[in-house]
Amino acid sequence: MVTAAASRVLATATWLLVAVCAVLIGGAESEPWRVHGGGACFTRLFSFGDSITDNGNWMHYARSPGAVARPPYGETFFRRPNGRFCDGRIIIDHIADALGIPFLTPYLAGNKSGDYAHGANFAVGGATALGRGYFRRKKLDARFTPYSLRWQMRWLKKVLRMVLSQQGDLMASSLFLLGEIGGNDYNQALFQGRSVDEVKTYVPDVVAGISAALTELIGLGARTVVVPGNFPTGCNPGYLAQFQTNDTAQYDSMGCLRWPNGLSELHNRALKADLAELRRRHPGVALVYADYYAAAMDITADPRKHGFGGAPLVSCCGGGGPYNTNLTAHCGASTSTTCRHPYEAVSWDGFHFTDHAYQVIADGVLRGAYAAPPVQLVKCGSRP
Repeated sequence: MVTAAASRVLATATWLLVAVCAVLIGGAESEPWRVHGGGACFTRLFSFGDSITDNGNWMHYARSPGAVARPPYGETFFRRPNGRFCDGRIIIDHIADALGIPFLTPYLAGNKSGDYAHGANFAVGGATALGRGYFRRKKLDARFTPYSLRWQMRWLKKVLRMVLSQQGDLMASSLFLLGEIGGNDYNQALFQGRSVDEVKTYVPDVVAGISAALTELIGLGARTVVVPGNFPTGCNPGYLAQFQTNDTAQYDSMGCLRWPNGLSELHNRALKADLAELRRRHPGVALVYADYYAAAMDITADPRKHGFGGAPLVSCCGGGGPYNTNLTAHCGASTSTTCRHPYEAVSWDGFHFTDHAYQVIADGVLRGAYAAPPVQLVKCGSRP
């Protein structure tokens, strides 16, 4: 039996994530879209990941889901908490809007094929690329969700068995978003006191786990997969609060911590190298690298250019301190405060972004410079 104390540990652990944010509300129906050059009409969207992409699975899984189930989460778009670790929509919602399909059903909220007519979201807050056994072998407390990327792939196969008999070439007409994933693999260790030098040695294993899932997706018939890199966690208010130091040399000109960003960069280089190799092996598959790191850094470097206020390293909702992030009084706690204008904030709760920030990042991937190869959306049946 899970004790109340254990449930509180599970709920609190989600706030140590850099990982996203539901009882679903359908998006507007419109014509489907395709990625130019991919040759496919995307009428479905499937996503995997952690709290950056979770739109309700954590709330359905956890006995005590914590503050994400309470206001002010969801306040700016849905007007109520809905399982997203955000004030409103998350990246996957903005992608669904761009494709003209309804917001996805969280896998754990569905139970019949009709629930997944437009795809499904398998992401869970706290999820890791690697399984719990990996962390236990390193003598770490594997306190996050057991639903790692491997588990999420199992869920996909269950959904495919439900819907494949009713729909044609489903895999070719679906867009897959594999991540962001991997941030929590590093958080597990860093927030338990392991050195960044040790955690850097995890990178090859984490990237191998992502590549294994990607290879499995291709084997199942996926033809277009977007694979995001990790965010610049050194600009994350939660990291800045947790690892605050008087050593000014550890900060860059924007006020971000250098060493967490260096870890993210190491991860992203390794991921891009694996993607290049997979493209060589599978020339008929479109593997798109989504540069979340560069998109987020662009916002941090010049927030006003994108319509934000002038404090990108301060969270909108939190428990005080220089970054308005306090791990003992996180967003949603009775002692926390929420900014008056979330649209002007970059960080929502110290570990996740605001609806506005997610929209800018999604637009940068779908319509801007933060995808390699570039993504160009055009209506199906039309010329770009």
